[in-house]
Amino acid sequence: MNGIDCFVEGFRLVQKPGLRRFVIIPVIINTIVLTAMVAVSVSQFDDWVDSTVAMLPEWLSFLSWLIWLLTILVAVFVLFYVFTIVANMIAAPFNALLSVKVEALIVGKSPTSTASVWLILPRALLREIRKLSYLLPRLAGLVLFSIVPIINAAAPVLWILFGAWMMAIQYTDYAADNNEISFSEHRKRLARAPAQSILFGMPTYLLLAIPLVNLVLMPVCVAGGTVFWVNHLRTDGSLVSQSML
Repeated sequence: MNGIDCFVEGFRLVQKPGLRRFVIIPVIINTIVLTAMVAVSVSQFDDWVDSTVAMLPEWLSFLSWLIWLLTILVAVFVLFYVFTIVANMIAAPFNALLSVKVEALIVGKSPTSTASVWLILPRALLREIRKLSYLLPRLAGLVLFSIVPIINAAAPVLWILFGAWMMAIQYTDYAADNNEISFSEHRKRLARAPAQSILFGMPTYLLLAIPLVNLVLMPVCVAGGTVFWVNHLRTDGSLVSQSML
C-alpha cells in the first residue's frame, strides 16, 4: 500500500463497530476547540488588521487592502496549525488507544509495548509535547522565510510540503509510541521513505484545511497513520526499503 492507500484505508477502518467509540470523543473535542478558536479569531481580526496597517509609512497606506488580504491568509494558516496542535494535545490519549486497536485489528495482536493502558495515556500526552518542540522552531523559520522578498515566492510550495511532512509525523507517531519507538528513531524511519510519507501526509494536510471536514478527520488520520506504520515503518529497514522501490 502506498501512502495514499494507507490514508484511504483509515476511512474504512474507523467505520468498524469496535472502533467507532474512539471516533466520537475526538470529534466532540475538535468541534469545541475549533468553534472557540474561530470565535476568538473573528472578534480580534479587525484589531490585527489595524495594528498591521498602523506599522506602514503613510505613503504606503494605499496598500491597506493588500495587508487585509495577507492578514486573512496568515490567520487561516495560523488557525489551522494552532487548531491541529491544540486538538492533538487534548485528544492524544484517545488517539493512542485508537491506534492500539487498529494495529491489533490489522496484524492480529496488540503493539509490543509492555506499558499498561493507564501509562499509555500520559505517555501520549508527553509525546505530543515532544512533537511540539520539533514543530515550533521549524514553523517559526518557515514564517520568517515567507516574509523575505523574492525567495518567499517558493513559500507556498514549502508550506504544503512542510504541512504534509508534519502530518506524516503526527499521525504515524501514535503507533510508533505504542511500540516504544523513540521520536528520533521514528523520524529516521520516515526519512527513509520520504515520497511515501509525503503521499500519506498530503491528503491529510489538505483535507484538514477544509471546515467541518477537519472535525471528523482526526480519527481517520490516526487509523491511516497506523496502517502506514504497519506497511512501511514497523520493521526497521526491510519494509522501509521495499516501500521506496
